[in-house]
Amino acid sequence: MKSKSILYFLTFLGLMACSPRPEVQMVKLIKDRYANLYVNNEKQKREALEGLRNYLHDHELNDSNLDDFRSRLNQINDGHLVLFDNRKENNIRYESGVVFVPGTNYIEKCDNCLPVLPKDKYQILEVNNLSLNYYLEKEKNSVAASTPWGREFRLIRLLKEKSNKSETTLKLKSSSGKVVTSKLNWRLFSDKAPLCVSGERLKNDFFKLNIYNLWCEDKTVGTSTREQIFDNFKIQFDKAMSKALENDKIVIDLRENGGGGDFEVEYILNAFLKKSVILYHNKYLRKNTPGIRKWLEIFWPLKLSLWAPDEYEYTNLSRRPKKTFFNNNVITLVSAGCFSSCETIASILKLEKHSLLLGSRTHGGSGDPVIYPIKGTPFSLNIPSCINWQSDGNFYEGTGVLPDREVLQSAIIKSDNVLTSAIDLAQ
Repeated sequence: MKSKSILYFLTFLGLMACSPRPEVQMVKLIKDRYANLYVNNEKQKREALEGLRNYLHDHELNDSNLDDFRSRLNQINDGHLVLFDNRKENNIRYESGVVFVPGTNYIEKCDNCLPVLPKDKYQILEVNNLSLNYYLEKEKNSVAASTPWGREFRLIRLLKEKSNKSETTLKLKSSSGKVVTSKLNWRLFSDKAPLCVSGERLKNDFFKLNIYNLWCEDKTVGTSTREQIFDNFKIQFDKAMSKALENDKIVIDLRENGGGGDFEVEYILNAFLKKSVILYHNKYLRKNTPGIRKWLEIFWPLKLSLWAPDEYEYTNLSRRPKKTFFNNNVITLVSAGCFSSCETIASILKLEKHSLLLGSRTHGGSGDPVIYPIKGTPFSLNIPSCINWQSDGNFYEGTGVLPDREVLQSAIIKSDNVLTSAIDLAQ
């Protein structure tokens, strides 16, 4: 009898040690760790999660249906909730050579198209013989996005970079009204040191700061530490700003910035704001281990809050660039291309009344995402771990940052009329 008890106990331990099916892990991770499940369209998110659970019941997570998994995951509508494939050798990427007008759906040129598109402004009429609107509707679950405007922006940018080589035909209309058709010639994506920041003089007293990326990892030198990634950014930022003068009017362009790290955010803000300011107000989902509740919660589930105490994150003034611009006239350009930590910069510059925000609403995504491996698979889930508020109490997630003045890029005017508006306002 004693030996049977021991056998049962060992069997129980063995069952406990086994990882549940990957599909079960996915749903449990999202239910236990996904903070943004509790804000903005909660009912819709939970219905999408239930649809994912039903699909997982009859399907294994593998290469043959990876796109279906991602499609259902994307229906939850969160730009940070992403399923990653960790096998780098299988993630062959291709690029199209398409260059977009900043912050818009208009193509500026395409050196890798046949026929080649000379520099102009081209409105996208069709993609693969589908009207642009129909194409966006058809492909809407192929990207992770928190808002309709963010989704549209990301979908259009998929024409620039894809994970699989496929022939793409574009029907375009130039600023002069000429309709042209061109095919993208895809080429292998080359890992090269990223350009994260640049600066340019527009006029005698106008300086433009372009911030493309807040995660400046140089993959050409192998794996980088967090300090190295931050150092890469600082070097590029300081080099760009060394060209700016004390009395310059400064235009900060964030229209193509997909986000990155908070250190970089602080470094930028500390160049323009003398005092420490609130980056954001946040609250973490209160779980100690992914997928496992604290034992006390099992017995007293109604006695404990889902959430950890409120936190307020402030800028660290030790991350201050050598050159600062506290008194300069600043205008910041934003669009749906400004996502995640980029939106923190936009929000703070606006709310601190140090910069006029110009352009269109930002993407609307936040939540300090954490990557959780799915045991027994080569996949990982990127899951937002907290909910974030702007310093004025508004959410980031699903909301975005509204500009002080909405200015949309004209399809008729060849020049960057958003930038022109910024210059006119700063005169």
